[in-house]
Amino acid sequence: FSYIFFQRFRQEAIKNLKLEAAKNEYELRRLKDQMNPHFIFNAMNTIRALIDEDPKKAKMAVTQLSNVLRSSLQTGKHDLIPISKELEIVHDYLEIEKVRYEERLQVSYHVEDKAKNVLIPPLMLQTIVENCIKHGISKLPNGGQISIASHLNGESCDIEIINSGQFIPNAETESSLGLENTRNRLSLSFGKEAWLTIGNSDQSHVKTTIHLPLIAQS
Repeated sequence: FSYIFFQRFRQEAIKNLKLEAAKNEYELRRLKDQMNPHFIFNAMNTIRALIDEDPKKAKMAVTQLSNVLRSSLQTGKHDLIPISKELEIVHDYLEIEKVRYEERLQVSYHVEDKAKNVLIPPLMLQTIVENCIKHGISKLPNGGQISIASHLNGESCDIEIINSGQFIPNAETESSLGLENTRNRLSLSFGKEAWLTIGNSDQSHVKTTIHLPLIAQS
């Protein structure tokens, strides 16, 4: 009787684990799919605004968008990608925005070589940078700066994004919902070992930190 009970318990436990894994995989893909249309919509709006104003710049922006979409399609097949690949998407996205904002948008990168292989959910960093533009830079008459830095810290990696502007918490805003979405993705991918914080580092800058555990690439 004990053996039969143990076997049934074991089978039920395995079944529950498989159901939980399937649920987590579905949730990860749902959250990731929510971000792609949002990004494409904003990028197309950028290009549309440039078509009449400066056709040459609009053509350049189309090329950059093509690069972003190609990279997104390639990386979208994976639940995690190296930071280096994510930065390629971020770079092309910011090049699109720099065409529109010109000297009003300044970008700097400070990423350790060893940190470039750390794994991150696709389009997560891009989504945060997009919020830096939409809720920070775009609201400032003189524009501002975005700084992206990453470094290893023992068995983890910290990514820090600093942008000009001020963070005003509001649970009902699109920005706050996007941050909650990002936190959910981190939790589903890494559990409690990963987290995101955001706040004002001073009166004119917002600092977002993503904390990631170091895991081996599959």
